[in-house]
Amino acid sequence: MDKKKLFLWMLPTAALFLTGCGYAGPEKAVRQEMDLIQKLDETTIKSLISYEDIRLSNSAPLEIGDETTEAVKLFFKNFKYKIRSSSVSDDKTTATVELDITNLDAEELAKDLCCAMIKDSVIQAGSSQPEGLASSFALMKDCLENNTYDLVTTSATVSLTYTDDSWVIQESPELEDALVGGLVSYLRDPYLLSPTEVLECTLEPFAGFSAEEWKNYLELDDVFSTGSSLASRMDEIVAEQIAQFFSFDISSVTEDNDTASASVTITSLDLPEIISQCRTSLLEYAQTTESIRATDEEISQKAAEYLLAALESNTSSTESTITIPLINNGHAWEVLLDETFSDALLGGMDVALENLYADTGVAESGAETENGTETDAMQ
Repeated sequence: MDKKKLFLWMLPTAALFLTGCGYAGPEKAVRQEMDLIQKLDETTIKSLISYEDIRLSNSAPLEIGDETTEAVKLFFKNFKYKIRSSSVSDDKTTATVELDITNLDAEELAKDLCCAMIKDSVIQAGSSQPEGLASSFALMKDCLENNTYDLVTTSATVSLTYTDDSWVIQESPELEDALVGGLVSYLRDPYLLSPTEVLECTLEPFAGFSAEEWKNYLELDDVFSTGSSLASRMDEIVAEQIAQFFSFDISSVTEDNDTASASVTITSLDLPEIISQCRTSLLEYAQTTESIRATDEEISQKAAEYLLAALESNTSSTESTITIPLINNGHAWEVLLDETFSDALLGGMDVALENLYADTGVAESGAETENGTETDAMQ
Protein backbone atom coordinates (compact mmCIF):
# COMPACT_ATOMS: atom_id res chain seq x y z
CA MET A 1 0.00 0.00 0.00
CA ASP A 2 1.52 3.35 -1.00
CA LYS A 3 1.87 6.12 1.55
CA LYS A 4 -0.94 8.23 0.10
CA LYS A 5 -3.47 5.40 0.43
CA LEU A 6 -2.06 4.45 3.82
CA PHE A 7 -2.66 7.95 5.11
CA LEU A 8 -6.28 7.87 3.94
CA TRP A 9 -7.03 4.86 6.17
CA MET A 10 -6.46 7.07 9.18
CA LEU A 11 -7.69 10.51 8.26
CA PRO A 12 -11.49 10.04 8.41
CA THR A 13 -11.34 8.44 11.84
CA ALA A 14 -8.97 11.07 13.15
CA ALA A 15 -11.09 13.82 11.65
CA LEU A 16 -14.59 12.77 12.61
CA PHE A 17 -15.15 13.30 16.32
CA LEU A 18 -18.69 11.98 16.48
CA THR A 19 -19.48 10.15 19.69
CA GLY A 20 -22.75 8.66 18.51
CA CYS A 21 -24.50 10.09 21.57
CA GLY A 22 -28.05 11.40 21.35
CA TYR A 23 -29.21 14.90 22.28
CA ALA A 24 -32.50 16.65 22.91
CA GLY A 25 -32.45 18.75 19.72
CA PRO A 26 -30.74 18.40 16.31
CA GLU A 27 -28.89 21.72 16.59
CA LYS A 28 -27.73 20.89 20.11
CA ALA A 29 -26.51 17.49 18.93
CA VAL A 30 -24.45 19.08 16.17
CA ARG A 31 -23.15 21.86 18.43
CA GLN A 32 -21.98 19.38 21.07
CA GLU A 33 -20.09 17.28 18.53
CA MET A 34 -18.50 20.28 16.77
CA ASP A 35 -17.33 21.59 20.12
CA LEU A 36 -15.35 18.37 20.58
CA ILE A 37 -13.27 19.27 17.54
CA GLN A 38 -12.49 22.69 19.00
CA LYS A 39 -11.40 21.16 22.31
CA LEU A 40 -9.05 18.47 21.11
CA ASP A 41 -6.72 16.74 23.54
CA GLU A 42 -4.28 13.89 23.08
CA THR A 43 -6.46 11.36 24.88
CA THR A 44 -9.45 12.11 22.66
CA ILE A 45 -7.41 11.82 19.48
CA LYS A 46 -5.82 8.53 20.47
CA SER A 47 -9.17 7.06 21.45
CA LEU A 48 -10.53 7.81 18.00
CA ILE A 49 -7.60 6.27 16.11
CA SER A 50 -8.63 2.71 16.67
CA TYR A 51 -6.79 -0.57 16.56
CA GLU A 52 -9.01 -1.62 13.64
CA ASP A 53 -7.83 1.30 11.50
CA ILE A 54 -4.24 0.43 12.32
CA ARG A 55 -4.78 -3.22 11.50
CA LEU A 56 -6.28 -2.36 8.11
CA SER A 57 -3.20 -0.35 7.18
CA ASN A 58 -1.15 -3.59 7.17
CA SER A 59 2.32 -2.11 7.68
CA ALA A 60 1.56 0.42 10.39
CA PRO A 61 2.96 0.26 13.92
CA LEU A 62 0.42 -0.34 16.67
CA GLU A 63 1.50 2.63 18.79
CA ILE A 64 0.16 6.07 17.89
CA GLY A 65 3.03 8.50 18.34
CA ASP A 66 3.16 12.12 19.37
CA GLU A 67 3.62 13.24 15.76
CA THR A 68 0.27 11.73 14.80
CA THR A 69 -1.67 13.43 17.57
CA GLU A 70 0.19 16.71 17.03
CA ALA A 71 -0.62 16.66 13.30
CA VAL A 72 -4.33 16.23 14.02
CA LYS A 73 -4.26 19.02 16.63
CA LEU A 74 -2.48 21.38 14.24
CA PHE A 75 -4.95 20.61 11.46
CA PHE A 76 -7.93 21.59 13.62
CA LYS A 77 -6.17 24.46 15.41
CA ASN A 78 -8.21 27.14 13.60
CA PHE A 79 -11.39 25.10 13.20
CA LYS A 80 -14.58 27.12 13.62
CA TYR A 81 -18.18 26.43 12.75
CA LYS A 82 -21.45 28.27 12.44
CA ILE A 83 -24.89 26.70 12.22
CA ARG A 84 -26.54 28.30 9.22
CA SER A 85 -29.94 26.60 9.34
CA SER A 86 -31.77 23.46 10.42
CA SER A 87 -34.94 21.64 9.49
CA VAL A 88 -36.96 18.74 10.87
CA SER A 89 -39.12 16.39 8.83
CA ASP A 90 -42.87 16.48 9.25
CA ASP A 91 -42.89 13.16 11.04
CA LYS A 92 -40.15 14.37 13.44
CA THR A 93 -37.91 11.37 12.68
CA THR A 94 -35.15 13.02 10.64
CA ALA A 95 -33.46 16.38 10.56
CA THR A 96 -30.70 18.23 8.73
CA VAL A 97 -28.39 20.94 9.99
CA GLU A 98 -26.47 23.17 7.57
CA LEU A 99 -23.03 24.31 8.73
CA ASP A 100 -20.40 26.79 7.64
CA ILE A 101 -16.99 25.39 8.56
CA THR A 102 -13.88 27.58 8.61
CA ASN A 103 -10.49 25.92 8.63
CA LEU A 104 -7.21 26.00 6.74
CA ASP A 105 -7.15 25.58 2.96
CA ALA A 106 -7.37 21.80 2.63
CA GLU A 107 -6.56 21.80 -1.09
CA GLU A 108 -3.25 23.59 -0.61
CA LEU A 109 -2.40 21.34 2.32
CA ALA A 110 -3.23 18.27 0.23
CA LYS A 111 -0.87 19.47 -2.52
CA ASP A 112 1.93 20.10 -0.07
CA LEU A 113 1.32 16.77 1.64
CA CYS A 114 1.32 14.81 -1.63
CA CYS A 115 4.54 16.53 -2.70
CA ALA A 116 6.08 15.75 0.69
CA MET A 117 5.08 12.10 0.32
CA ILE A 118 6.72 11.94 -3.12
CA LYS A 119 9.92 13.50 -1.83
CA ASP A 120 9.95 11.21 1.18
CA SER A 121 9.59 8.16 -1.08
CA VAL A 122 12.65 9.25 -3.06
CA ILE A 123 14.61 9.80 0.15
CA GLN A 124 13.51 6.38 1.38
CA ALA A 125 14.93 4.86 -1.82
CA GLY A 126 18.32 6.30 -0.94
CA SER A 127 18.27 5.45 2.75
CA SER A 128 16.42 2.10 2.96
CA GLN A 129 14.53 3.33 6.04
CA PRO A 130 11.21 1.56 6.56
CA GLU A 131 8.01 3.42 5.82
CA GLY A 132 5.24 3.51 8.39
CA LEU A 133 1.93 5.10 9.26
CA ALA A 134 3.45 7.55 11.71
CA SER A 135 5.73 8.93 8.98
CA SER A 136 2.68 10.00 6.94
CA PHE A 137 1.41 12.07 9.83
CA ALA A 138 4.93 13.31 10.51
CA LEU A 139 4.91 14.74 6.98
CA MET A 140 1.54 16.36 7.64
CA LYS A 141 2.90 17.84 10.86
CA ASP A 142 5.91 19.25 8.97
CA CYS A 143 3.64 20.78 6.33
CA LEU A 144 1.49 22.45 8.97
CA GLU A 145 4.47 23.73 10.93
CA ASN A 146 6.48 25.01 7.96
CA ASN A 147 3.76 26.47 5.74
CA THR A 148 1.08 29.11 6.16
CA TYR A 149 -2.39 28.33 4.86
CA ASP A 150 -5.25 30.71 4.27
CA LEU A 151 -8.46 30.08 6.12
CA VAL A 152 -11.40 29.13 3.92
CA THR A 153 -15.06 28.55 4.66
CA THR A 154 -16.86 25.51 3.30
CA SER A 155 -20.30 24.06 3.86
CA ALA A 156 -21.41 20.79 5.44
CA THR A 157 -24.76 19.11 5.79
CA VAL A 158 -25.35 17.02 8.90
CA SER A 159 -28.12 14.43 8.81
CA LEU A 160 -29.72 13.22 12.06
CA THR A 161 -32.31 10.66 13.07
CA TYR A 162 -34.57 10.66 16.10
CA THR A 163 -33.89 7.42 17.95
CA ASP A 164 -34.78 6.43 21.53
CA ASP A 165 -36.00 9.93 22.36
CA SER A 166 -32.85 11.69 21.18
CA TRP A 167 -31.23 13.08 18.02
CA VAL A 168 -28.25 11.13 16.68
CA ILE A 169 -25.88 12.31 13.94
CA GLN A 170 -25.65 9.92 10.98
CA GLU A 171 -22.02 9.28 10.08
CA SER A 172 -21.08 9.14 6.40
CA PRO A 173 -17.95 9.51 4.25
CA GLU A 174 -19.41 12.72 2.83
CA LEU A 175 -19.74 14.24 6.30
CA GLU A 176 -16.25 13.08 7.26
CA ASP A 177 -14.83 14.76 4.17
CA ALA A 178 -16.83 17.95 4.75
CA LEU A 179 -15.54 18.29 8.30
CA VAL A 180 -11.94 18.34 7.03
CA GLY A 181 -12.70 20.82 4.27
CA GLY A 182 -12.56 18.20 1.51
CA LEU A 183 -9.05 17.04 2.40
CA VAL A 184 -9.95 13.39 1.83
CA SER A 185 -11.33 14.16 -1.64
CA TYR A 186 -8.30 16.22 -2.55
CA LEU A 187 -5.91 13.48 -1.47
CA ARG A 188 -7.87 10.97 -3.54
CA ASP A 189 -7.79 13.17 -6.65
CA PRO A 190 -5.30 11.55 -9.07
CA TYR A 191 -4.89 14.90 -10.85
CA LEU A 192 -4.33 17.05 -7.76
CA LEU A 193 -0.74 17.67 -8.83
CA SER A 194 0.20 18.25 -12.45
CA PRO A 195 2.83 16.09 -14.19
CA THR A 196 5.29 18.99 -13.95
CA GLU A 197 4.68 19.40 -10.22
CA VAL A 198 5.08 15.66 -9.60
CA LEU A 199 8.29 15.57 -11.65
CA GLU A 200 9.74 18.51 -9.71
CA CYS A 201 8.82 16.87 -6.38
CA THR A 202 10.48 13.65 -7.57
CA LEU A 203 13.73 15.16 -8.80
CA GLU A 204 14.30 17.83 -6.13
CA PRO A 205 15.36 15.40 -3.36
CA PHE A 206 18.17 14.04 -5.53
CA ALA A 207 19.87 17.44 -5.37
CA GLY A 208 20.33 16.89 -1.63
CA PHE A 209 21.47 13.27 -1.82
CA SER A 210 24.69 12.39 -0.04
CA ALA A 211 27.25 10.07 -1.63
CA GLU A 212 25.97 7.21 0.53
CA GLU A 213 22.39 7.83 -0.62
CA TRP A 214 23.48 7.78 -4.26
CA LYS A 215 25.27 4.48 -3.64
CA ASN A 216 22.10 3.01 -2.18
CA TYR A 217 19.84 4.40 -4.88
CA LEU A 218 22.03 3.28 -7.81
CA GLU A 219 23.09 0.09 -6.04
CA LEU A 220 26.72 0.80 -6.89
CA ASP A 221 28.82 -2.34 -6.46
CA ASP A 222 31.98 -2.42 -8.56
CA VAL A 223 30.42 -0.01 -11.04
CA PHE A 224 33.28 -0.49 -13.53
CA SER A 225 33.21 -4.31 -13.19
CA THR A 226 36.96 -4.43 -12.55
CA GLY A 227 36.86 -7.10 -9.86
CA SER A 228 39.65 -5.14 -8.23
CA SER A 229 40.30 -4.41 -4.59
CA LEU A 230 39.97 -0.76 -5.62
CA ALA A 231 36.35 -1.23 -6.73
CA SER A 232 34.84 -0.06 -3.45
CA ARG A 233 36.88 3.15 -3.47
CA MET A 234 35.91 3.84 -7.10
CA ASP A 235 32.23 3.36 -6.22
CA GLU A 236 32.62 5.88 -3.42
CA ILE A 237 34.21 8.48 -5.69
CA VAL A 238 31.56 8.02 -8.38
CA ALA A 239 28.85 8.54 -5.75
CA GLU A 240 30.67 11.57 -4.33
CA GLN A 241 30.95 13.19 -7.74
CA ILE A 242 27.31 12.53 -8.64
CA ALA A 243 26.37 14.18 -5.34
CA GLN A 244 28.67 17.09 -6.19
CA PHE A 245 27.52 17.72 -9.76
CA PHE A 246 23.87 16.61 -9.91
CA SER A 247 21.30 19.12 -11.03
CA PHE A 248 18.31 19.05 -13.35
CA ASP A 249 16.36 21.36 -15.62
CA ILE A 250 12.87 20.56 -16.90
CA SER A 251 12.60 22.16 -20.33
CA SER A 252 9.15 20.90 -21.34
CA VAL A 253 6.34 18.56 -20.34
CA THR A 254 3.68 17.32 -22.74
CA GLU A 255 0.53 15.60 -21.51
CA ASP A 256 -1.70 13.16 -23.41
CA ASN A 257 -4.63 11.85 -21.36
CA ASP A 258 -3.09 9.62 -18.66
CA THR A 259 0.45 9.71 -20.03
CA ALA A 260 2.99 12.49 -20.13
CA SER A 261 6.52 13.02 -21.37
CA ALA A 262 9.15 15.41 -20.03
CA SER A 263 12.38 16.65 -21.56
CA VAL A 264 14.91 16.99 -18.75
CA THR A 265 18.57 17.97 -18.78
CA ILE A 266 20.60 16.11 -16.16
CA THR A 267 24.01 17.35 -15.01
CA SER A 268 26.35 14.75 -13.56
CA LEU A 269 29.98 13.69 -13.56
CA ASP A 270 31.73 13.60 -16.96
CA LEU A 271 32.42 9.88 -17.19
CA PRO A 272 33.50 9.93 -20.87
CA GLU A 273 36.22 12.41 -19.94
CA ILE A 274 37.29 10.19 -17.04
CA ILE A 275 37.45 7.17 -19.34
CA SER A 276 39.38 9.23 -21.90
CA GLN A 277 42.04 10.05 -19.31
CA CYS A 278 42.22 6.39 -18.36
CA ARG A 279 42.66 5.42 -22.04
CA THR A 280 45.53 7.85 -22.34
CA SER A 281 47.26 6.16 -19.43
CA LEU A 282 46.58 2.74 -20.92
CA LEU A 283 48.05 3.84 -24.26
CA GLU A 284 51.23 4.85 -22.49
CA TYR A 285 51.23 1.60 -20.53
CA ALA A 286 50.81 -0.42 -23.74
CA GLN A 287 54.15 0.91 -24.98
CA THR A 288 56.04 -0.56 -22.04
CA THR A 289 57.62 -3.99 -21.78
CA GLU A 290 55.71 -4.47 -18.55
CA SER A 291 52.42 -4.64 -20.45
CA ILE A 292 53.80 -7.34 -22.75
CA ARG A 293 54.62 -9.62 -19.82
CA ALA A 294 51.58 -8.73 -17.73
CA THR A 295 48.95 -11.33 -16.89
CA ASP A 296 45.23 -10.72 -17.31
CA GLU A 297 44.92 -10.04 -13.58
CA GLU A 298 47.81 -7.56 -13.63
CA ILE A 299 46.32 -5.69 -16.60
CA SER A 300 42.93 -5.55 -14.89
CA GLN A 301 44.56 -4.16 -11.75
CA LYS A 302 46.51 -1.59 -13.77
CA ALA A 303 43.30 -0.46 -15.51
CA ALA A 304 41.63 -0.13 -12.12
CA GLU A 305 44.51 2.00 -10.86
CA TYR A 306 44.25 4.28 -13.89
CA LEU A 307 40.49 4.55 -13.47
CA LEU A 308 40.88 5.44 -9.82
CA ALA A 309 43.49 8.09 -10.63
CA ALA A 310 41.27 9.59 -13.34
CA LEU A 311 38.31 9.66 -10.96
CA GLU A 312 40.30 11.31 -8.18
CA SER A 313 41.55 14.06 -10.50
CA ASN A 314 38.23 14.71 -12.26
CA THR A 315 36.69 18.17 -12.00
CA SER A 316 34.41 17.95 -15.02
CA SER A 317 30.65 17.59 -15.28
CA THR A 318 28.49 16.95 -18.31
CA GLU A 319 24.88 17.44 -19.37
CA SER A 320 22.54 14.83 -20.85
CA THR A 321 19.07 15.66 -22.13
CA ILE A 322 16.71 12.74 -21.66
CA THR A 323 13.02 11.98 -21.93
CA ILE A 324 11.28 10.97 -18.70
CA PRO A 325 7.84 9.34 -19.06
CA LEU A 326 4.98 9.70 -16.57
CA ILE A 327 1.73 7.80 -16.19
CA ASN A 328 -1.34 8.45 -14.13
CA ASN A 329 -1.93 5.21 -12.21
CA GLY A 330 -5.37 6.18 -10.96
CA HIS A 331 -3.99 7.55 -7.68
CA ALA A 332 -1.51 10.15 -8.91
CA TRP A 333 0.98 10.93 -11.63
CA GLU A 334 3.94 8.57 -11.39
CA VAL A 335 7.42 9.36 -12.71
CA LEU A 336 9.11 6.42 -14.42
CA LEU A 337 12.82 6.70 -13.70
CA ASP A 338 14.29 3.90 -15.78
CA GLU A 339 17.76 3.07 -17.10
CA THR A 340 17.76 6.27 -19.14
CA PHE A 341 17.91 8.26 -15.91
CA SER A 342 20.64 6.04 -14.47
CA ASP A 343 22.67 6.33 -17.68
CA ALA A 344 22.43 10.11 -17.51
CA LEU A 345 23.68 10.05 -13.92
CA LEU A 346 26.61 7.85 -14.89
CA GLY A 347 27.50 9.89 -17.95
CA GLY A 348 26.92 7.18 -20.53
CA MET A 349 29.04 4.56 -18.82
CA ASP A 350 28.30 1.67 -21.18
CA VAL A 351 29.57 3.51 -24.26
CA ALA A 352 32.51 4.92 -22.34
CA LEU A 353 33.60 1.49 -21.13
CA GLU A 354 33.30 0.02 -24.62
CA ASN A 355 35.81 2.63 -25.79
CA LEU A 356 38.16 2.14 -22.85
CA TYR A 357 40.38 -0.52 -24.43
CA ALA A 358 39.79 0.34 -28.09
CA ASP A 359 43.05 0.90 -29.97
CA THR A 360 45.12 1.04 -26.79
CA GLY A 361 47.13 -2.05 -27.57
CA VAL A 362 45.84 -3.53 -24.27
CA ALA A 363 42.92 -5.93 -24.25
CA GLU A 364 40.54 -6.59 -21.38
CA SER A 365 41.44 -10.26 -21.45
CA GLY A 366 45.15 -9.83 -21.92
CA ALA A 367 47.97 -7.73 -23.39
CA GLU A 368 48.55 -7.21 -27.08
CA THR A 369 51.67 -6.23 -29.01
CA GLU A 370 52.14 -4.87 -32.52
CA ASN A 371 52.78 -8.46 -33.70
CA GLY A 372 49.76 -10.02 -31.94
CA THR A 373 49.06 -11.35 -28.48
CA GLU A 374 51.69 -11.87 -25.85
CA THR A 375 51.56 -15.60 -26.53
CA ASP A 376 52.20 -15.11 -30.26
CA ALA A 377 55.16 -12.84 -29.58
CA MET A 378 56.82 -15.39 -27.35
CA GLN A 379 56.60 -18.21 -29.90
